[in-house]
Amino acid sequence: MNTLTDHLSPVANAAGAYARGGEQIALDAMDLHLADVAENAACSLMRFRFRAGFPHVAYHELLSAVAALRAVLGFSPSPTAREVMAWQDEQRAVHAAALKAPKKPYPVRFVDGPYRGVEMVLDGPTVEYPSADDPLGHLASSRWIAGPPAFVPLPIVWGDTAWPGHGTVRYRREHGPDRDGMWMFRMRTDDPAPPEGSRPYITMPARPVN
Repeated sequence: MNTLTDHLSPVANAAGAYARGGEQIALDAMDLHLADVAENAACSLMRFRFRAGFPHVAYHELLSAVAALRAVLGFSPSPTAREVMAWQDEQRAVHAAALKAPKKPYPVRFVDGPYRGVEMVLDGPTVEYPSADDPLGHLASSRWIAGPPAFVPLPIVWGDTAWPGHGTVRYRREHGPDRDGMWMFRMRTDDPAPPEGSRPYITMPARPVN
């Protein structure tokens, strides 16, 4: 049996579902609204992924539902939870591959900018180089301390989802970890500020994950 909704566009039907929950979404704002939902859910997943009691199943379902709805409505893809975690793990692998010294994982948190609140694990040296008691340490051509990378570049995106801008934001490590062993990262103040509305750019594989 035909109903009024049979004659509405898919976006209008989606807006009607939101209206039933008391939220009014303009048809031309649905794309960005769903992108914001996906971004917030992805950042929460990256923030609390390793915390006990985090509702993983709910966030996996939410990200998959948003990705499916965006596909049905013809919007650009948004990541599933599996793709978010794969991207997060890839950041660790990229930095670990560039490190030749003995390394171990360090928990880090980004405290400002587009990645504010996001947590991940990054590999870094296990000991400082040169060591404090090395009599020839002053001759070393490079130096580092035990900890995660001193600087971390992360991709960002801004603007309309159909024609977004792309760039990179660079974070610097604070001087030491907090009492829980977490290392804080802040945006570099010597870099230009990212464009207004910048958000994390979580790249997705070209083919679906099997």
